[in-house]
Amino acid sequence: MRGMTSRSVHPGPAIAALLIICASPVAASYAGDRPLQMVFTESLRGNAQFTLGDGGYSGTLNPGDGYVTSFTRDLPQSATVLFERVYVYWTWSRIDQAASYPTMEARLGDAGGPVLEQAARYADSKGFASKNDYFSGMDSYLPIGPHGDRVTVMVSNTADDGSTFIVQGAALFTVYKDESAPESAIWVAEGADLLYRSYGIPPELATTRVDFPGRIDLPRVKSARLLLVAPSAGFAREEIPEMNQILLNTPGSGTLPPLVEPVLRVLFPHYRGKTWTDVFSADESRQIGIASREIRPFLRYSDNFIEVRDNGDYFQLCNAVLRVEYGEEK
Repeated sequence: MRGMTSRSVHPGPAIAALLIICASPVAASYAGDRPLQMVFTESLRGNAQFTLGDGGYSGTLNPGDGYVTSFTRDLPQSATVLFERVYVYWTWSRIDQAASYPTMEARLGDAGGPVLEQAARYADSKGFASKNDYFSGMDSYLPIGPHGDRVTVMVSNTADDGSTFIVQGAALFTVYKDESAPESAIWVAEGADLLYRSYGIPPELATTRVDFPGRIDLPRVKSARLLLVAPSAGFAREEIPEMNQILLNTPGSGTLPPLVEPVLRVLFPHYRGKTWTDVFSADESRQIGIASREIRPFLRYSDNFIEVRDNGDYFQLCNAVLRVEYGEEK
């Protein structure tokens, strides 16, 4: 199989525990200082499926409160799951007016269902003493399978100290192998990087970068789909032009020598990269910004990367998925 070298990153118990500890910020800010972590890469015949749950914005969850959401899991009968996560996006985690990390539990089904193992917790905050400086983040859970085409998860506030938090939404993400599917390369990155062009943070600093390492068999690429998930993105309460951006393979940010890039931009116009503005869509009931773009014309043979920038929108980038689909060899 050509293209990206096959490599999977499946956190074991020890690595998962390390992710939970290390992903929590020591010092945070509205700048892009919490880059997403690459947790899965693979070359395979298969696909990926991302589904938002039917639960909306929860409002404040007090101790003992629960949040229920369901997902439709529509996989081919011949599919073999390689990587699967339940993502819970949370915000405003606090005890009264003091920031605190949420004490939550996720179960499959209802309150009597099996507890899901937490794979990782990612969190960020504005990082300076001011009003409403609470933690926001994403918890990643390992589903218990097999669990059919309809998956229901209950998230509960299990705190005994009076702390509260809000669930903005949840998602089910699955990468599966299917020998009848096209040859593909898939990258999966996750985390929580809070971005806001405010409080002295310019847009250039309110920017986070995601790298997609490895080589791509560019002549054989049929399509390349980028998926980004960012709670609160696209939900600004004010009309702000170009309030968020995706920059793909923009010159000056790569690994090539400075004198080489101008030559390549002249010889290959697409090497200049691409910038999209106002890319995220969200609604009031489910404040999870989603951006999906076909990026095939702007790919490079290697060292592909994106930068996600805030320009007054205010959001937290949590997921980045790239799937490159190849045509059949002739």
